Amino acid sequence: MLETDLYQPVKSFFENQGYTVKAEINDIDILAIKEDITIAIELKVKISLKLIYQVIERQKLVDNVFLAIPKNSYKSHRSSVKHFHLLLKRLNLGLLVIDENRVEIVFEPNHYDFNKSKSLNKRRKEKLLNTFNNLNSDPNKGGSRGKRMTVYKQNVIKIACLLADKPGLSPKDIIEETGVLNTQSILQKNFYGWFQKSSYARYLLTQKGLEEYKKYG
Repeated sequence: MLETDLYQPVKSFFENQGYTVKAEINDIDILAIKEDITIAIELKVKISLKLIYQVIERQKLVDNVFLAIPKNSYKSHRSSVKHFHLLLKRLNLGLLVIDENRVEIVFEPNHYDFNKSKSLNKRRKEKLLNTFNNLNSDPNKGGSRGKRMTVYKQNVIKIACLLADKPGLSPKDIIEETGVLNTQSILQKNFYGWFQKSSYARYLLTQKGLEEYKKYG
């Protein structure tokens, strides 16, 4: 499919809503005008960063900007469509999807409510700040991939260091000495296989725990 194949369906769509529509007006693929409302529509068969640059430029000249893409291109980005939608919405852009002669408005340009977005993600922010505040020093290297020090791993190491020095402690004893409030959960889940019970509610390090905790000493 070519960009020119998208033109007639989009032109007809806006004309049916009472707009006067013309193509290639000062580098804008389609310009639709009704009374004092101006809309720019950029036609593209593939999604790219260059396309985003173009539609942002159009916002300087008109009231609203739509991106129009064919349905097959839209479907090919299904795995990342949620993020694509979020990007366009944050930029106050609209999205049209064309399937042969049918035009679907996925969403219209609207002012993005950043406060609402932050409110909906309040718990995620709390988790972010909790991780920042509870992670000792700065143990990870920015931009790195693979294993990273987490608050959970850090707490496992704290418990392991204590049990290496004082084997046979209870969860209550460990909490009092380390301040790790989720000690009971860490010991029961034993994600890394470092801990074992020595008797009722008393814990020791496994051989694996004895060997591995030293790497972080």
